[in-house]
Amino acid sequence: MIIRKIKRDRPSRTVIDEAIGIMRDGGVVIYPTDTIYGLGVNALDDRAVKRLFRIKGRDPDKPVSICLADVREIPEFSRPSPRAMEIIKRILPGPYTVVLEKNDRIPDILTAGSMKVGLRVPDEKVCTLLSAEFPVTSTSANISGKPQGASLDEIIRDIPDADMAIDGGAPASMEPSTVIDLTVHPPRILRMGKGGTEFLKDIMD
Repeated sequence: MIIRKIKRDRPSRTVIDEAIGIMRDGGVVIYPTDTIYGLGVNALDDRAVKRLFRIKGRDPDKPVSICLADVREIPEFSRPSPRAMEIIKRILPGPYTVVLEKNDRIPDILTAGSMKVGLRVPDEKVCTLLSAEFPVTSTSANISGKPQGASLDEIIRDIPDADMAIDGGAPASMEPSTVIDLTVHPPRILRMGKGGTEFLKDIMD
C-alpha cells in the first residue's frame, strides 16, 4: 500500500493527482474527511465498487453513499426538491449525509436497488479535490460491523488491501456524519453523528 502524508489545509496536488489516478484505474484509497476516514473508489465504476464491498466485508444489500466536490453537483446525481435544496445549502459543506431520490447516473450497486442515494459534501479540502473528477464513495474505512481505528495505523491494519492511504493525521472526529432523509417532510434523522440537528426545529415550526 502506498502511504502519503498530506496537510489538510494545503493538500499536495501531487498526492491528490496520484490518488485520483489510482481510483480512475479501479483502485481503493483511504482518505481523511471532516469526520472519520473514508474508503474511496470511483463511485461510477461498478467493478471498483464491488472490490470496495469485498475489502470492507460489506453486505451488498447495504447501500454506500458518495462524496461530491460541490453542493452544486447534487442535482447532477439526484432529484432534490426545492425545499431539500434549501436545507442542503444550510448544512453543506459539513458533516452530514443527505438522502435524496437518485437519478440515472447512480449505479444500482451503490444503492442496493433502492431509489434513494446518500450524498456528502464534506467540509474538507482533501475531499473536495479528490472528488473533482468523479464522485467518490463515502463509506467508513473499517471492516463492516467493527468500529474504525482511532489512528491511521489501526485503519490500515484493518484495511490492508487498499491501494493507497492519504495520511492527514488523526481523524477529525470519531463520530460519523449525521444522516438525514430529505425525501420526506419533515426530514427524518436516520443516524445521529457529528452534525447537529437544531436547524430542523426551524423547518418543523
